[in-house]
Amino acid sequence: MAHRIADPELFGVTEASFCLTFRVEDAAGPVAAPARVLVDGELRAVSEGPAGTRHVRVSDLAPATDYRIGIETPGGEPASRDRFFAGALRTLPAPRAAQVGCFATLNDLHFGEPCFGGVLLENGDMLDDPSVGVVREGDTEVPYWRFMNEDAIDEINAQGVDLAVIKGDIADVGRRDQFEAAARAFAAFRMPHHAFLGNHDYYGLIRGELVDGYALLGQPRAPRSLDLGGWRLVLLETAYPGEHHGVFANDRLHWLANALQETREQGVPTLLLMHHHPVPPEHADSYPNTIGINPLHSLRLFELIGRHPQVKGVLIGHTHRNRVRRYEAAGKTPFIEVNCTKDYPGGWAHYRLFEDGSFRQETRRTASPRALEHSTRCRDLFGGGYRRFALGALEARSFVAGGGKP
Repeated sequence: MAHRIADPELFGVTEASFCLTFRVEDAAGPVAAPARVLVDGELRAVSEGPAGTRHVRVSDLAPATDYRIGIETPGGEPASRDRFFAGALRTLPAPRAAQVGCFATLNDLHFGEPCFGGVLLENGDMLDDPSVGVVREGDTEVPYWRFMNEDAIDEINAQGVDLAVIKGDIADVGRRDQFEAAARAFAAFRMPHHAFLGNHDYYGLIRGELVDGYALLGQPRAPRSLDLGGWRLVLLETAYPGEHHGVFANDRLHWLANALQETREQGVPTLLLMHHHPVPPEHADSYPNTIGINPLHSLRLFELIGRHPQVKGVLIGHTHRNRVRRYEAAGKTPFIEVNCTKDYPGGWAHYRLFEDGSFRQETRRTASPRALEHSTRCRDLFGGGYRRFALGALEARSFVAGGGKP
């Protein structure tokens, strides 16, 4: 029976490597047949399985170089080019300065989530409708939210970063047992970890249950700041307890203004990390902007950031997708949304900080077999549209940003 390469995705690229995922299939479905990854026609990797989604990283490439990429299986159909696999890439340019630090982020972990999929409601909630695709926590021996988060933490440990930041939506509906499960998972970090809350973490209020997520996680409250390699990481709260949308009202704006005044005076390159994404008024009525930061609050946030060129990026969760936006009032600062950890594509983001004020992002897809199986299953939910929504463009997952002295 003839084999073919199915659903190839070029997932990430650096100055010296790239990462891709794919399956080998026959007419009956995925098989453990061998596959070969070619770079400019030269064999660079061989995959022998599994019979499911595979994850391959190819290294030892030259910076700022164009490469042709192919995936083939003996006697079968090679990978076809499409919007997710162009069959070519250009590696990132070589860094111009020394690396001074690195860290990882996770977001939207949703410990205790009973299911994912169904019907998406206007407020961003999901209705468990058996007539459409749904993935449930009882479908696997270990609930998907547990192994997706634990396996991502294992990968971050293996990467050896300096610290990890969790950007909100840790507990699915803010229950004590969900925060306790998260705390047990976070205890596995081999480096310092820093967490702040998102909208889901306060949903206990809707049921009249008052839970202090920060205390249960053993974390100081946000806003607060961290120093790493001469950079400042500013952790911000954007949640409005009990609501899906976010706010950045006067008290938060005043705190951030003082924090940014300090990093500007000290010449410290700065990254802001928060849960919700800002929303300009002209886009306020389109999902997921309907669940973003209050548009008027967003305008004031843009204006503040625009006065501070030392802010090299704003790292965001909440939307469960990869996307980079810029706003005129905020100057050159990119606003970077990163996919969630607990479903598709399922993973975390790796950041490297450099002495010249530049930084690099590579979004990683969690590569354990069970994580790949689950995230692939989630990919085609919501009528097949979730892949297009969540994955985003390669340029939104892997890039160089910042640069220049503050």
